[in-house]
Amino acid sequence: MATREEHIKKINAELEQMSDEELEGVAGGTIGQTAGDSKILYDYGLMDRYYGTIPVMFYWKSKSAEVDAGWSKAGITCVTAPFANNKYFLNGKEISRGEAYDHLRANFKRIHQISSD
Repeated sequence: MATREEHIKKINAELEQMSDEELEGVAGGTIGQTAGDSKILYDYGLMDRYYGTIPVMFYWKSKSAEVDAGWSKAGITCVTAPFANNKYFLNGKEISRGEAYDHLRANFKRIHQISSD
């Protein structure tokens, strides 16, 4: 099992290989959005677990697919991409992230209390 220091070295090595534009996306782009979405979807029982930005970044394909599936349970199609804003659709119409959250709050009962939503 890797030590904490080995994990930090791996993360730093990955970050060093990214451009400034890509790093900006990690900090505020869809990796962060997707991690945040996992938390609210977990809160409302539409995902079995939630993720921070590091797991989402390193395991993008599987973690973003889990988030997309959670949104699907809420009746929302979410299109995630690692370095662009997530897109949300309800009944075929594009909606904002805030509107997607409002739909979730209006139609599902909160089960957990992880996100600051």
